[in-house]
Amino acid sequence: MNRFSKASAALALFVVTATGLLLFSVFDADSHDSVKVSSQLDTQIDKASELDTFEYFISGFVDSEADTIEQRFEHYNQQLDGSDQLEPELFDKYMRYKAALAALKRNGDVPVDFQDLHQQILLMQSEFFTADEQERLFGEENLLRELALTKKAIKESAQTPEEYQQRWENELSQLSPELQNSFRNATVLTALNDTNAMDSQSQYIAREALVGSEAAERLMTLDQKRADFDLQFDSYLIARTDILNNASFNDAEKAQAINDLREPLFDKNQWRRIEALERIHDNQGE
Repeated sequence: MNRFSKASAALALFVVTATGLLLFSVFDADSHDSVKVSSQLDTQIDKASELDTFEYFISGFVDSEADTIEQRFEHYNQQLDGSDQLEPELFDKYMRYKAALAALKRNGDVPVDFQDLHQQILLMQSEFFTADEQERLFGEENLLRELALTKKAIKESAQTPEEYQQRWENELSQLSPELQNSFRNATVLTALNDTNAMDSQSQYIAREALVGSEAAERLMTLDQKRADFDLQFDSYLIARTDILNNASFNDAEKAQAINDLREPLFDKNQWRRIEALERIHDNQGE
């Protein structure tokens, strides 16, 4: 892996440009609860593409080991009609590819230069996948990264803002409408992510310019709900820790006390999420 050596820090930023910002979403449960980990029980399996389905199962890595994730995927895949079934071998390759990317980040070997990073990602993809598989899984993602590089090059070489805008619009016009929309959406999502460090007033103004006043209002409401939940959950964790550390309680009494603590604070439909967050918190403390 020494051919990937350089310094750290660019991968997350660059992948955001390609795939957009990670947003927390909760969906209605579907009929495949038996193949989900506990933190996924109030979500739907993402079937938009084979890559999205692979990512859905890998997102359960917090709760389960790799072997368990593969078993859950295989069980889910067997429930599908023959024509809809995915390739278990491809899922195995994808898991190993993601593990290699994660190791790259942990070791601090991520190239700082975006062009180098793009080439290293392509190289790593080619080591795990055939050309056809690489195109199927990463074709749009890779193209969006290339567009990000092209946009950067145009911005650096253009003499005026008008020249930059014209050249960039010409570049976009050569794409299909779907890819134009994907790139613009990725750009907006990246810009929205950049507003997270702003104060609330500046954040609202920036978001309004990006997505309009109604969407900006919804985002502010969502932010407040998340902040309220985080504060409530943090307070709950403190009280739960006191219960767990109470030597005068046996295990059954601790479980009952935690249940009594949780019940007035969170709706029943949040309990699976709360239990999953508890496990994540407990694992981080180990």
